[in-house]
This record gives sequence, C-alpha cells and structure tokens, in this order.
Amino acid sequence: MVATYNSQISAMDTQAPVGHPYYNDSHRLFMQSMLSHRLLTEKRAQELYTRICEVTEEREIDFDEFVATINDEINEVDMVLRRSRDETNGVPVIALVNTKEDQIAQCATNYTPSEIVYFRQLLEMIVMADDETYAVATMVALRLGQKMKPPISQRDVQDLIDRLIEDGWLALSPAGSSYVMGTRSALELQSYLRDQYNDMIKMCKVCMEMVTMGERCERQDCPVRIHRHCADGLFTGNDMECPECKTGWTRLNTFGLGLPL
Repeated sequence: MVATYNSQISAMDTQAPVGHPYYNDSHRLFMQSMLSHRLLTEKRAQELYTRICEVTEEREIDFDEFVATINDEINEVDMVLRRSRDETNGVPVIALVNTKEDQIAQCATNYTPSEIVYFRQLLEMIVMADDETYAVATMVALRLGQKMKPPISQRDVQDLIDRLIEDGWLALSPAGSSYVMGTRSALELQSYLRDQYNDMIKMCKVCMEMVTMGERCERQDCPVRIHRHCADGLFTGNDMECPECKTGWTRLNTFGLGLPL
C-alpha cells in the first residue's frame, strides 16, 4: 500500500511545478512521514513540520496553508489529510485518509481478506450496539471468530484484535470489558460508516463530526448528541440547555462506553 502511494506521489511530483507551484520537499517529506504514521496529534505533526523545514531549508509557512497545499496535491490519488479531535480527550489530531468508496479494504491493507471481513463484522456490531454504547464485549468479539468462514481461533482473533488496537482501528474501553472504535476508525471510516449505517451514526451538534461517545439531551426523543470536549466549550455557564429543544442540559446523560470514566 505504502509503495503504491509512494509511486503515485512520485509520479505527481514531476507535474507539481505546473499544477502546484508551492509543493516542495517539505511537503513531500511530511507526506512520507504520514504514510508511515497515518495518525498524529496536531502538536506532533507541527513539530514534525518544523523539523522537516530545518532539514530541507524550506521556509516554514502557516501550518493550515501547508496542509491545504498537500491536500490539493494528494486529492488526485484519492487521499486527504483530515483534521479532527480524539473523541476520548479532545486532543486535535491529523490523519491521512483514503477517500475511495471501499475504505476498509483500501485502508486496512496490512490485513488478510478474512481479517478484513472480521473487522467489518465487528465494526457493524459496534455501530449497532444497544443504547448507543458503541461497544462490543471482549468475549463476544473473541467468539465472533468462530462464526467466520473459515473459523478463526480465539488465539488468532486475540492477536488480530491486538494489532487492530495497535494500529488505531480499535480501542479497549476504560473499564477494560469492551472494544470500541479507535480514533483511526472514527476519522478514516466516517464516510463509509455513514453510508452503510446512516441512521445509526450520530453527528455532534457542535462540530458536525461523527460521535460515538459523549453527552446527549435529557429529552428521549431529541436527537442531539455532543462530544464531551465540544460540550466543554459550549456549556461555559450555569444556564445550560439543549441547543435544539432547549431542555435543561445536566451533562450527566452520557453515552458510549469509550468515554473516560
């Protein structure tokens, strides 16, 4: 996968002076790093950019402009640098995202076809979980391997889950009893999940990004869901109310088992 995109980007570089006059060695090196890391905190990404400019002796420009220039370039190979926040703590992150339709197959290229099928089914179980827990119990996830064709042993399933966690696709809930979506899944697979599961996917009322953990309106029929970090910025005083139905907002009605305890 990395080799494929490296060759595509290299081919584009020969055309860069015409289409993208400001695309230079600092952009190329940053992209090489993102192809390796896939997901970084914004702080780390900006530190990386500063070091790259020192090495390449390119002038350091505004980071927003720098990212926009890269996105203009890599759009031709169906990729984008997407900026968001980690749902668990609100830390700004940046990820290299594939924008092709079958995003799981395109992104999870370090996995076998049967492992990708397992991951698809596990994601579906997480999305479809009751009462918006967006989680699957650890033992249920292990037993899912036995339902695959051909079956996957519990040992191999655990090894696969460990790799999915290490790669950022899954995460262990704070209580340690369930698996939830990792930050990488929330960023890279958001379009796929919205297309596949539409009504089951909630969008944060504040940032309009997918939300799988946070706070919800006290009124049962109100659709408003808000990331906890977005709620921190929205509710700054004592007079708190739902931004849609105006019901009093207590900040105690939470959802998603991935939310820190």
